[in-house]
Amino acid sequence: MRLPKGTIPVSLFLALPLALWLVAEPPVASIPYLGRILGVFGFSAFTLAILLAIRIPLQEKIFGDLGQSYRFHQTIGTLALMALVLHPLFLAWQFIEFSLKDTAIFLLPVGDLAKNLGVFSLIIMTVCIICTYYVRLPYHIWKKVHQYLALAFILGAIHGVMIGGDIQTMPLLKLLFVIFLALGVCAIVYRVLFNRLFVHRTPYVVKSVNVINEKFVDVTLTPKDRGFDIKPGQFAYITYMSNGVKAEEHPFSIAASGPNGSIRFVTKKLGDFTNTLHNLVVGDEAMVEGPYGSFTYTSGGKTQCWIAGGIGITPFLAFAESLPDDYNATLYYAISDDTENAVERDLATLAKRKPNLKIAVWNSKEKGFLTAASALTGLDPAKTDVFLCGPGGMVKAMRDQLFALNVPHHHIHQEKFSMLP
Repeated sequence: MRLPKGTIPVSLFLALPLALWLVAEPPVASIPYLGRILGVFGFSAFTLAILLAIRIPLQEKIFGDLGQSYRFHQTIGTLALMALVLHPLFLAWQFIEFSLKDTAIFLLPVGDLAKNLGVFSLIIMTVCIICTYYVRLPYHIWKKVHQYLALAFILGAIHGVMIGGDIQTMPLLKLLFVIFLALGVCAIVYRVLFNRLFVHRTPYVVKSVNVINEKFVDVTLTPKDRGFDIKPGQFAYITYMSNGVKAEEHPFSIAASGPNGSIRFVTKKLGDFTNTLHNLVVGDEAMVEGPYGSFTYTSGGKTQCWIAGGIGITPFLAFAESLPDDYNATLYYAISDDTENAVERDLATLAKRKPNLKIAVWNSKEKGFLTAASALTGLDPAKTDVFLCGPGGMVKAMRDQLFALNVPHHHIHQEKFSMLP
């Protein structure tokens, strides 16, 4: 099984501070020693988690796509929290057998400024991660809470540089911590404070708004001046300037793009923001950042199976529109019932225009859940590239079934259908 793209640079980033520590401070079998090394790892992981969230083109080159970068961001952020929570607890072990009062004083924000900065950083980080990943918050609140991690990082970084003891005797590690602090602050300034200044966005105008039914809205935008080049399957971040829709930035897969630079989005009403998209009117302005993503049929061979779940159908519409004649693809569109079929007309049109594309709408209410074996009927699993886009549970189940059918790992391509920050 191949490692996810980006694993090596991530591992090297996390390993370098630990290597510098171990050279200067050989391992000792003690809980306080483990606490100190967890502090080094935790700060390094926190720095990397901040860098993985800034959204720049370099991330797609390193990780293949932004989705993979954000998956690393979430995993490493969780590891950072675990390490940084255990860091003071393990350090406090040296006081427990002598005095519970001294232990409490060590863990509470009293006394030394450098120590207190670390305590406050840990409190803010813990609250933010619990709220952003384990509490269902409206997206705009989730995003604001998530931004407080920047404060936690800065306080923790200053704590790491100022704190007395071992790190003061390790000039290379201390220098690296200062570099990490500078990188983290630059990332925060770039993304949080000067986002509108440094991040390029293209102005668009709403050309049409089609309310498909009570669940889906179809929106087409045209560029004010010049659009951007789009690969089928990519997504973009959209901010609408409209009286009926909040000016919040949200990511959407691009269902289609036109020769005049127009872009189309088919969205499902899933939350406070998407529930208001029907309020858009022709002429409303929008700012578009992107495109992002490497989920495109050109990364596979010429025999393909596309499996879409729910609104995960959108990138496959773009796939189908540009599918060359020498490719053969089968599209399975899994829906819970007929009211979930947001693109019935599109599929009917594509079925007539694309003889090399077979389309099957799978109604789960009538047929049960779609399986990988059913989707690959008549296809050679060893010679077919499978593309997945849909809810996380569906994608995971399909991947497991595809592995059981001996579909090679590098023949499975996925776009995790989840909200990106």
